[in-house]
Amino acid sequence: MMGKAKQIRQGIGYWVLGTFAILWAIITLYPFIVTIFSSLKTNDEILGSMLKFPSNPVWHNYYVAIYGANILQTIMNSILLASFSTAGVLLFASMLAYVVSRKKHKYNKAVLGFFLTGIVLPIYATLVPLMKMVSKIDLLKPNTFYTLIFIYIAICLPEGLFIIAGYMKGISRELDEAAIIDGCNTPQLFFKILLPISKPALATAGIIAFLACYNEMIFALLFITEKSKYTVSIGLLYFVGKKTVDMGPLFAAIILTTLPMLIFYMLFQEKIQSGIVAGAVKG
Repeated sequence: MMGKAKQIRQGIGYWVLGTFAILWAIITLYPFIVTIFSSLKTNDEILGSMLKFPSNPVWHNYYVAIYGANILQTIMNSILLASFSTAGVLLFASMLAYVVSRKKHKYNKAVLGFFLTGIVLPIYATLVPLMKMVSKIDLLKPNTFYTLIFIYIAICLPEGLFIIAGYMKGISRELDEAAIIDGCNTPQLFFKILLPISKPALATAGIIAFLACYNEMIFALLFITEKSKYTVSIGLLYFVGKKTVDMGPLFAAIILTTLPMLIFYMLFQEKIQSGIVAGAVKG
């Protein structure tokens, strides 16, 4: 009797969870479906009914998005910026994390606290100081990708440090002692032992940094004025006029700009999910 009651409770639990999962999937997919439908409509059709399937698909919207806004070039620019920025964040954050989490220095907490203030401070409060810095330092110039890369690394570094340092703190220090006894020096210990173990944290920090850099608009809009160097966020502004918005091509451009993220996720779905879960649990 007790076993049957337990089975009934489990069945009800699975039903509730299944219903919740279906509702969550509908809520999650709703904006994407609306965007796909709207990318094949005219402005009048979009304003009339966004959920209605397009009666006469307007494929010309994609032509306008590709050749009018040069959206493919903006996607390549954003991927380039995000890739180099993410690599820089992972390199510097992992090295800093190694020092503050594995080395015994009395200033470790102060250094970690200094960098973590970057998480709580408003990012765009630095706009004016950055403008002055770029105008005075010869190395940093407007309309250059490396200027944005430096800025993106500085913005994403605190969060990356927080994730990776939290993970490295959970790794047993006996591993360091055993490696040193076996003849490992500091670079070997860091690159050959700790970094491979910290892959889940690196994956989590890398995903967050890449998405933040890929979608960033304000700094790109401020420091990039050449059309050939526009990023995705600036490219989407091509369809926004003073009085009207060309919504069909705009939705088409949104679909095109999300494709790289979807392809990336589909190819590395298992690694991304395992990295996020393991990083969260370990950290």
